[in-house]
Amino acid sequence: MSLVVDGISKRFVTKNKDTFTLDNINLSFKQGEFICLLGPSGCGKSTLLNIIAGLEKPTSGKILLNDKEVKEVGPDKAFMFQEAALFPWLKVIDNVEFGMKMAGISKEERREKALKYLKMVHLTKFQNSFVHELSGGMRQRVSLARALTLDSELLLMDEPFSALDSQTKSILQLELQKIWWETKKTVVFVTHNVEEAVLLGDRVIVMSANPGRVKREFKIQLARPREAQSVDLAYVSAQVMKDLKEEVEKVAKAEYDSDWSIEKNNVLYNSTNNMGDGL
Repeated sequence: MSLVVDGISKRFVTKNKDTFTLDNINLSFKQGEFICLLGPSGCGKSTLLNIIAGLEKPTSGKILLNDKEVKEVGPDKAFMFQEAALFPWLKVIDNVEFGMKMAGISKEERREKALKYLKMVHLTKFQNSFVHELSGGMRQRVSLARALTLDSELLLMDEPFSALDSQTKSILQLELQKIWWETKKTVVFVTHNVEEAVLLGDRVIVMSANPGRVKREFKIQLARPREAQSVDLAYVSAQVMKDLKEEVEKVAKAEYDSDWSIEKNNVLYNSTNNMGDGL
């Protein structure tokens, strides 16, 4: 599989404003790579992912998947959203089978594949449960199983763990590394969290503040599986954060009061924490 982002720009035109969200993005992805798109809010990370998926059209440029231009959604690209987006009236097994059912896959084959991937995300005993009976982390695991059933070479993930508590997020990050290793899929993962990007990615693409451009690429050469508590991971995360910090400050200066700065915010945060430790 080959994926190429060729000169992608995206402009939004409103009555009072003409805004470039993405400006001349050029990237290429190798088969089986885990790529993390990292950047501040509003830099166009999710927009770029939507364009790769065929959910949105670029103003200029093109996406090439296996040398063919992407113009619409299709089973060759699996997408996992921030929210699980499950059907509450369907059982877990039926939610996992839904995409395959729409693709015309036979009932027997659907059930076999659904159980295979539910086992991979450790949810087979909940196959007959309804969505309201599941925790947030379990719902995201169902969503991941559903995305995997299409056997797409490309898996697109838009901050899928952002709404979860830290303990559940850590578990799912480890599970995702294992599943990626087993399936050999190419993954493009959007996040605003530096540690998550370094934990998961083979490469981390740091994007600039609006308009989104590729500011720098980091090749993450840490052994797998990776754990968030690793000293090496903390060191690499600090290097990535140096580049991201400038872009976060640009966004903050545009949105916050004029006396705000990262340094002042860090001093206040640390002094408050120290006061709390002494109580």
